[in-house]
Amino acid sequence: MGAFIGIDLGTTYSVVAYVNPATGQPVIIRNAANKAITPSVIAFDSQPPLVGDEAKERQLAGETEVASFFKRNMGDPHYLYTFADKDYTPTQLSTLIIQHLKQLAEQHLRQKVTHAVITVPAYFTHIQRSATIEAGEQAGLHILKIISEPTAAALAYGLRPGAAQREQRILVYDLGGGTFDISLISISEQELTVMATEGDHQLGGKDWDDRLIAYIAEQFEQEFASELIGDDINELRVQTERLKHTLSSKEKAEIRVHAAGHTGTYTVTRACFEELTRDLVERTRTLSEMALHEKQLSWSNLDGVLLVGGSTRMPMIGELIQHVSGKPPMRGINPDEAVALGAAIQATMEKEREDDTEFLLVGRKQTTDVIAHSLGMIAVSEDHSRYRNSIIIRKNLPIPSERARPYMLRLRYNNDTHLEVYLTQGENEDPQQCVYLGSYIFEQFPKIATREAILDITYRYDKNGMVEISAVERTTRQSLKVTVLPVPPDVPLRFLQHPDEQQTQREHITIYLAFDLSGSMQGDPLAAAKLAAEEFVNQCDLTTTSIGLISFSDRVSIDLIATQNADQIFQSIQYLTIGRTGIENSGHPFDAIENLLSTVTGRRYAVVLADGVWEHQKKVIRKAQKCHAQQIEVIAVGFGAADEKFLRAIASSSEQSLFTDLSRLSETFSTIAQEITEANSQHSNPPGIF
Repeated sequence: MGAFIGIDLGTTYSVVAYVNPATGQPVIIRNAANKAITPSVIAFDSQPPLVGDEAKERQLAGETEVASFFKRNMGDPHYLYTFADKDYTPTQLSTLIIQHLKQLAEQHLRQKVTHAVITVPAYFTHIQRSATIEAGEQAGLHILKIISEPTAAALAYGLRPGAAQREQRILVYDLGGGTFDISLISISEQELTVMATEGDHQLGGKDWDDRLIAYIAEQFEQEFASELIGDDINELRVQTERLKHTLSSKEKAEIRVHAAGHTGTYTVTRACFEELTRDLVERTRTLSEMALHEKQLSWSNLDGVLLVGGSTRMPMIGELIQHVSGKPPMRGINPDEAVALGAAIQATMEKEREDDTEFLLVGRKQTTDVIAHSLGMIAVSEDHSRYRNSIIIRKNLPIPSERARPYMLRLRYNNDTHLEVYLTQGENEDPQQCVYLGSYIFEQFPKIATREAILDITYRYDKNGMVEISAVERTTRQSLKVTVLPVPPDVPLRFLQHPDEQQTQREHITIYLAFDLSGSMQGDPLAAAKLAAEEFVNQCDLTTTSIGLISFSDRVSIDLIATQNADQIFQSIQYLTIGRTGIENSGHPFDAIENLLSTVTGRRYAVVLADGVWEHQKKVIRKAQKCHAQQIEVIAVGFGAADEKFLRAIASSSEQSLFTDLSRLSETFSTIAQEITEANSQHSNPPGIF
């Protein structure tokens, strides 16, 4: 059986670790220079290429055939580095780093290394995660799992004596050489749960270096009227990295620049450096507060902030954390080593699951991570005027996670029907602001009795945060063939155009869920109603359906104007509370329903939920009948003490009046959504491209 390791594949430095089988403790594997960290640098001026410290020395000596900082472009097939007349992708360069770490581990362990957990920035996309797995496999490793860097660091932190004797809520602030991640984590003796994550994979220590480079270059140009270019900048980059490190321990330092026959000597103070980079520090604060806001928390709700990544050694970072949280940063782990140690812990737990065996491991924890990016697809807006990104699975849900959604289309007579779906990652409805994962082609449709088909498409995030997609035709339950093609060169620009006529033929549906939130809904009924609403949304085709939310008791609240944005819908459902509109039953939703839907085109529905007897029933029935007269279909659902006769009176027909119980509420709402979807299938368009 081969050995297994944990790898922190960093932008500037990489680290490898394993769990000592005799002690159950994770241990860093040091390199040939007896250092824990290995520069993520490759020199191509010799064969085979040099990796690590030797390559870094060549870079310091001014050698130009050197690759570094390529992790920032991970997964970009168009980003090529050329050395010795050969092109390399960031994935291929990363493979060389992983191979080097694998060799270090094999030399230390004196056995073949076959398996690994590799860490990635929490904010890496599907494409970047896929490229990381590919790099590991090309290096000859079976990748047990991809784990986010902050999660790995928190695992390592949890090993500290006494660290998990009580549940703690910590913020992992991970500022590496090229990326920045924030993860809000709950950690206890048995479990580590990621609650929310944010980040920027284009923000890291390199950006602090770049500010120093620009400042020194400007001083040199002012003194000698000579611009620094090419090799001069490369040499200055090496010097400014040293300068930055010096300023972490001293208040000021000198730097000497030789270029164009001139020599300039400049003194840089720590205060000057901090002023040059103030906006970068503020960017990390903003991202941190976005993660906290996601869970409606503030800095004061934290037990502490854990600093990870070599760039957190800059005093300005510790000062920021002290200022905003009122507490000094948490100590006790090496910020350079924590991620690799956590990866080794995770590798051990993954190998246990794979081999159905158990290893000695101190401080093991059940780990739950979250989705860093919402998953969406390109759809047509409600008014058919533009394309939009329709979110399917929202960020910060636990992984693995999946959502099934119906999709309606008309089959071609010649049996060559296909559906093309563009999957995206991003939080913005604007298609220009998203990352495109590919063109997903659905083919090999079964023969069915009608021309209208409903596909049940399942979207998944697996344990690595990777996207999977599958589809079945609803009546036959036959699976469709799915082919993933590269994103065409005209995407996303094509989505600036007006949707073509084929796509606008699909009739739009607008639905309002109107929930009675009087006092009797407190507790289990409200929880069941929220689950039922979520199940309803999951059964709707949001490419052709907008859903809004109304709550009422004594007063009426329009909680959400109908939208195709699943993220907004689910958030609004979660925010439903008792008492915001009173606790009695004197209000009703039908004036709001009429006002909201009277001017909307397409099919219109109101699904009204009640659990008790409403006041002023005759008046409410008249108001409901005004909606019926405008062809707004009212579906009434009741349970508990609801009045069945009254439900039939406010519903558009007796078939649209449903009485159920709490245990079947989700099933009832799911059935309603499916029937609405299937009723709309006769209006579907010829095969579209979305």
